Amino acid sequence: MADKLHGILISEILADNAGGSALDTDGDGQANKADEYIELQNATGSTVSLDGFQLWSEKKGLLYSFGSSATIGPGGTATVVAEYSGTPPAGYFDAGESNSVNWLPDGEAEKFDSIFLVDTATGDYIVLSYGDPPRAPTPPSGFPGTDRIGAGEQINSNSPNGAAFVRNANGDFEEGTPDPGAPGVPCFGEGTLIATEDGIRPVETLAPGDRVKTRDAGLQPLLGVRSVVVPARTNARWPDVRPVYIPAGVLGNTQSLVVSQNHRVLIEGGWPDLLFGASEVLIAAKYMVNHGATVLPGRATRIVYHHLLLERHHVVKANDVWTESLFMGDLMSGHDTWLGEWRMQVGVRLGQIEHAQTARPVLRKFEAVLVLEMMRDVPSRSWAAA
Repeated sequence: MADKLHGILISEILADNAGGSALDTDGDGQANKADEYIELQNATGSTVSLDGFQLWSEKKGLLYSFGSSATIGPGGTATVVAEYSGTPPAGYFDAGESNSVNWLPDGEAEKFDSIFLVDTATGDYIVLSYGDPPRAPTPPSGFPGTDRIGAGEQINSNSPNGAAFVRNANGDFEEGTPDPGAPGVPCFGEGTLIATEDGIRPVETLAPGDRVKTRDAGLQPLLGVRSVVVPARTNARWPDVRPVYIPAGVLGNTQSLVVSQNHRVLIEGGWPDLLFGASEVLIAAKYMVNHGATVLPGRATRIVYHHLLLERHHVVKANDVWTESLFMGDLMSGHDTWLGEWRMQVGVRLGQIEHAQTARPVLRKFEAVLVLEMMRDVPSRSWAAA
């Protein structure tokens, strides 16, 4: 479980932006150390002020001080970039380190560092240590923190060049592709047809209290719904925000399905059972690319995604495919900075809802690719649709 400072956690860091896979975070045509960043996530259901918050590095000292106007909305993020060329969009903050060299120290080959997030008004702080191996954190000279919240988190990393540290579905850090501002939160594309008590309905017409069909528990009421707008500029610029298109027939579906890249679909059959000891598993839609699915090309048009929140994480039916509802662990670890407000059932607050576990085991990338390749080469009962 992530350590949180007044509901804020460290959700992603890019500590060594180097090599052929380096990210051009600020879109200035250069991918270099100035594009390294730290992303914070608001895991509460309310807007949180960052006034008085600071980011520190054990090795580099003070990295960034937030001003009085800095806030993070419910489920939103704040991304501090070493140097942002031009005017940062909403949710981004420029640390002003022009031509920065190792703004965040590397974490491979005996290298290490610790990142501190502190509230200077209270002295409370959280800390994330990374390295090969990570070391116990030592506050730097001048650090204003006095009371550590939580036990501290650690990342053991041995090859971080061009890779970010991102949280997985369980809220734990792992190395992955940098995706500041990308839709880490699973969501349905506009027009997706959801099986409900009243028959098949477009996802955008659903409201709190409507009952949807689940695979395990029959009809269950929606506690919250949310429409999220990804602006056209973001869609054109960031490949990771673009939806995955799953054509009709790939999953036994009678219609094509469009979901965000991290939205998980249900796979069942002999191969998942043989390889992982579970006859039904969930895999992210992005892992199906090259296995029948494609990522829609970027265009200067906005994207609208929709979240469906239930009391528990469930498998629901969308366009004849069994797929997931929103898992609250993803809301914590996602990168949800776009326009959109939650509509909640009367008397229910977003921060009250916790999901203890996912409805099915979630496969990591190499596991998902393995089972998909085995199912392609030696077909069995392969896709969960009917």
